[in-house]
Formats: sequence, structure tokens, C-alpha cells
Amino acid sequence: MIIGILALQGAFIEHKYILDKLNIQTKFIKKKEDVEICDGIILPGGESTSISIIENENELFKEIRTFIEKGKMVWGTCAGMILLANEIRGKIEGQKQIGGLNVTIQRNYFGSQIQSFIEEISYPESFPKKGTFSSIFIRAPVILSVDENVDILCRLKDGTIVAVQQENLLGTSFHPELSEDFGWHEYFIHSVEKQLKNLQCVT
Repeated sequence: MIIGILALQGAFIEHKYILDKLNIQTKFIKKKEDVEICDGIILPGGESTSISIIENENELFKEIRTFIEKGKMVWGTCAGMILLANEIRGKIEGQKQIGGLNVTIQRNYFGSQIQSFIEEISYPESFPKKGTFSSIFIRAPVILSVDENVDILCRLKDGTIVAVQQENLLGTSFHPELSEDFGWHEYFIHSVEKQLKNLQCVT
């Protein structure tokens, strides 16, 4: 298995650190040719506008959208989830996105960097790992609404939606890559393995 990590800007090194700990081979995605060798892709947290501007020189988003349409797993954390969303509130003019995730996102929902916070949330019932994890929010987006085909995985205590899954697309408002709890990465790896088996059965 090879997990690709979009490495244009943001916390891609932190994701690699965790996947290295889990003995998973990784590939930094910087050009469109990097996409096709991957079995799953992580879109890291960072600055969604900056990632979009850098992407103009690489033509990566179209390639990743094709990857998604093939049924392969993609996980967006924070800015990465913004890139996956079909509808973005507070979108900067000209900002490009990958799309595919049937949700409406609000950028910078909690305010600036000084409004960053951590909240303990229970793992979804469908996860192999049980108990709670520390969800880290830094200039984070939230999910305002979801379509019928999107499963809500996590909410904050006030009911705000912060994690969803739509078939092969996973989105989290928070930053699991900044935690020493690897539960979300373990779930993503498990999902990639499951999806690969399903795709092999189809072919």
C-alpha cells in the first residue's frame, strides 16, 4: 500500500510522521504523475487558498478528482476538507477546489489562530478504536450541512459537525496529524485496504 500526501503546503510532514510510525509507505504528491501510483490520498491541513494558488502550476486537482471518481479513498483534514467540499462559504474569489464531497463548509468558522482549541470527542461507533480523542482545531472550518449520502461521524458538544464520510471520501475539521493518537490514521488505512479489496472484486 502507498498513501499519497499532497505536499504543496501545510502539515504534510506531520501526516508522514504518523504513517511512518504505522509502517505505511508514503509518497509526497507534488505533480500529477505522483497520483496514479497511490492507493489512498491525504489532503493535509494548511491554507486552502495557498494550496489552490500553488496547484495552478501543477494541474493536480483534476487528477485527484479522477482518482476519487475511480472509487479510491481520499481524506481531507481542515484545509484539505475545504478542497473536497462542493460548497464553500467564505470562499476567496478564484479559489479552486477538488470537489466531490456533498457538504457545505464554512471557512475559519471559529475565527483566527488565537481562537484555536482542543476538545475531547468520542470516536465514531463504526471505528475499531473506542473511547475519546483530542480534536485539535486551528482556524478550522465546520460542516454546515450534508446531503443524504453523507454520514456524520463526529460533532462537538454544541452539535457542530466536524467529521463526515461519503463512501470513499473522509473529511475532518480538526488536525489528527498533530496528535499522538493515531486512531484516525488507522481508520483511514483500514478504509483504504477495504476499498482496494472491493475494487479488486469488481475488476
